[in-house]
Amino acid sequence: MSDDDRTAEIIGGVIRAQSTLHARMGEHAVRQKERLRATAKTRKSAGTRKRIMDTATQLMVERGNSAFQMSEISRRCGMSKGALYYYFSDKEDLVNAIFDAAVEDLVAGVDSVVEQAESPEQALMDVCSEFAKRATSGSPLPMAIVRELVQSREGAIRREDMHVMHIVGVLAELLENAKTNGTIRTNIDTGICATAICGAFTFGALSLMSGDEQGAGFTGDVLDMVIHGIGAGA
Repeated sequence: MSDDDRTAEIIGGVIRAQSTLHARMGEHAVRQKERLRATAKTRKSAGTRKRIMDTATQLMVERGNSAFQMSEISRRCGMSKGALYYYFSDKEDLVNAIFDAAVEDLVAGVDSVVEQAESPEQALMDVCSEFAKRATSGSPLPMAIVRELVQSREGAIRREDMHVMHIVGVLAELLENAKTNGTIRTNIDTGICATAICGAFTFGALSLMSGDEQGAGFTGDVLDMVIHGIGAGA
């Protein structure tokens, strides 16, 4: 092979390599654009999904129940029912998403305040305050907890999988710690007491769903009755 042939072969190889590189770079650019579009679409979808859930939540809190029509949601959101059903298959799917978000938010909030509390007594107060705040601040939380209780009774959900049982467990542990400090009597059944606290907040909050003003002092009132009892005198 002559020098000219070798030179031509080398040049041809370089040209082919450059073409391959350019093709790969083009493919990478296309994939990158597709990823960016997918990310933007996901964010937009998440935003729309949240807007739908917020609108339905507002309706539920206003009425104190989940007796709304999907057409009301689509009208308030300014979207067609077909577009609405793209995000939620039916009304039950939408309500379940709202209830799941409410109880999961409560669990996260309770775990957070327990980690930050400086004493068992402070943790107990903060957990109850967190529960009351979320249950009386325009949230469907009380209805969500009642739904869990009904589902558990019907066998649709295991007792240990209930979010509210996680809260009961946290409260029971805090009450056990309070026993060692002499804050509560040692003969108290902390499991029953924790359940009573959750029940008081849940069903008490159902009557306060019209707004925060009626719930002023709610946490203190519930704890006062649970800790000091309702008996007169000694």
